[in-house]
Amino acid sequence: MINENHESDVRRNKEVVFATEDADIKELLSLGAAEYFKREFPDLKHAFSEQQACVCCMDEGTAHKDINGEWKLALAGSGILYPAANEAERLEKVAKILIERGVTDITSHSGCGAAGLAYRRDFPDADTHENLAEKIEAYTRAWADKLAEKIHDLGHAAERTHIIAEDMERPVEFHNARVVYFDGVGGFNPNKEIGLPMGFVIERAYLPAEYTAEELKVAVDIAFGHHGFGKLFYAESPFVIIALAKNDEQLNNLKDEISSALADNENFVGGKIKIDGLIV
Repeated sequence: MINENHESDVRRNKEVVFATEDADIKELLSLGAAEYFKREFPDLKHAFSEQQACVCCMDEGTAHKDINGEWKLALAGSGILYPAANEAERLEKVAKILIERGVTDITSHSGCGAAGLAYRRDFPDADTHENLAEKIEAYTRAWADKLAEKIHDLGHAAERTHIIAEDMERPVEFHNARVVYFDGVGGFNPNKEIGLPMGFVIERAYLPAEYTAEELKVAVDIAFGHHGFGKLFYAESPFVIIALAKNDEQLNNLKDEISSALADNENFVGGKIKIDGLIV
């Protein structure tokens, strides 16, 4: 009975938060992204940086959070899903990306959906494990520890920050992302601009198209799943993918990438996901 009451409370809270955010999303849809951001956030360029000091998850709860005052690079689970033959190769690849970006602060966070996917990748029988949530929590912390150690082994500074669920910029029980920022400009930090629609951040500028397509699918699955708004999305109030581009040609290319990545997604086909974008 207690669990049922909790689920009911979470569901009602989701509905309240969704309704609260709805006016901004409908204005975004009505005006189009270019006009909406020009009108509401005319200084958006200052939310971008060419160099980052921190890696965080693409989760809106970390992407919209000020972490130690640092400029952040968004990467699902701080790279825990990056394609590789094994963990050693993954650590090497991700460490080199972070070193190139100037990252020295490796973060992890409680309730990481990317870490849950990675855990199931590495342990196919994961759903039979006792205390699964605790095991995934330990797993995501261990990944960040190993990544920091790898960066240190490659001759660069690295430190660790773990963000507990209560300190994230979203409700503990669910994701309140209404959009994805598909960043072709690079270094977008939504916490640098007050009032932006809550969204996942995907750093297309610094990451391969094949990989960012997979991150996009993960973001969409979370948004439409049990831990996101799920069935609250509908055609008149959809989930929005916002491409951030340097010019018209790049904007069109990013929109094509997004469309291709979601071509088989039932919510995209059914009109519950819209693609828009703007030149920054």
